[in-house]
Amino acid sequence: MNDESLVVRSASPFAAWTSTSTSKPSPAPAPAPVGGAVRVGVIGPVFEDSFADNILDCLPGVGADPVALGPAVPRPADRRVSAVLALARRAYDHLDLAYQRRLVAAAERAGVGLVLSVDLNLLPTTVRELRRRGIRVCLWFPDAVANLDRQRMLLGDYDALFLKDPLVARRLSDVLELPAHYLPEACNPARHQPPATAPDSPYFVFVGNVYGARARLIGQLLDRGVDVRVYGPPIPRWLREPRLAGRHAGRYVVGEEKAAVFRGARAVVNALHPAEMQSVNCRLFEATACGGAVLCERRETLPALFDEGSEVLVFSTFDELLARIKWCSDDPAAARAVGDAGSLRSHSEHTYGHRLTALLEAVL
Repeated sequence: MNDESLVVRSASPFAAWTSTSTSKPSPAPAPAPVGGAVRVGVIGPVFEDSFADNILDCLPGVGADPVALGPAVPRPADRRVSAVLALARRAYDHLDLAYQRRLVAAAERAGVGLVLSVDLNLLPTTVRELRRRGIRVCLWFPDAVANLDRQRMLLGDYDALFLKDPLVARRLSDVLELPAHYLPEACNPARHQPPATAPDSPYFVFVGNVYGARARLIGQLLDRGVDVRVYGPPIPRWLREPRLAGRHAGRYVVGEEKAAVFRGARAVVNALHPAEMQSVNCRLFEATACGGAVLCERRETLPALFDEGSEVLVFSTFDELLARIKWCSDDPAAARAVGDAGSLRSHSEHTYGHRLTALLEAVL
């Protein structure tokens, strides 16, 4: 990694922050401002509208100076090379350690005072090395608990851990005495907003990865005659079958097209991963922000985030989902009004600005 691999984005002056971290060992000293702003290095894969990309885009809005440090491990473009490398990495840490030594050096060269990682592959040794150099380190984990992998994040002595599932955060705090905090995902108001125009489409959309539970639900809806469209990465080979493939748009949507898909659909079906115990996903915040009428699977955290019935439509059973779909089909104007209300709520309470402000106050 060389200096050219860093992306440093300008920022406005940063307000004074005080330390509230309770991690063990003792936290690093509060980082000094760099040019009037605390410089925040973000570790994670950066591509258009990714989690790391939205964080980098929104940090200046809360007065921080963002630095893109890239992913925690190499990500070759060739899938075969990537697969071989992944197998090697499961057996040995040497490759990751060598790569992450360069990440640490890059963060130090950039004058980073805080590293915000969204990548579970950051090794405990690397976290400690960053802290030894006076850099605070936190993790914001955006996935379901099933994706915790080896749970090495629990061994890294982070200054703070931020998780979207309050049950997981509470267990880590109460039992393991980790500085774990509940922090839901968010929308980026510069990107996730109702489009000026959007088609009035009769279908119900799924946006995101297709996995077993989602494929089964789509099949159930097709069996009941529901017009479904799917947008996102390619369907895995082991899940591919003609009927499902025929409903896939064949592309990953971002930007204005993504907003138009959310807003123009009769409704967005936000069926959550079975391992989302009490949490919701980023799709909820993005789709509502874009003015989509969202049918979201019920979770305990949902009532604190949105008003059920007026800002989002919820379901706990397949029959409930079918009833919500029928309501949206029978009264598109009412469904559109739900999208309007959900958009106002997301933009007023659930932006990256709101989340990053809370994160920085907790860490610094």
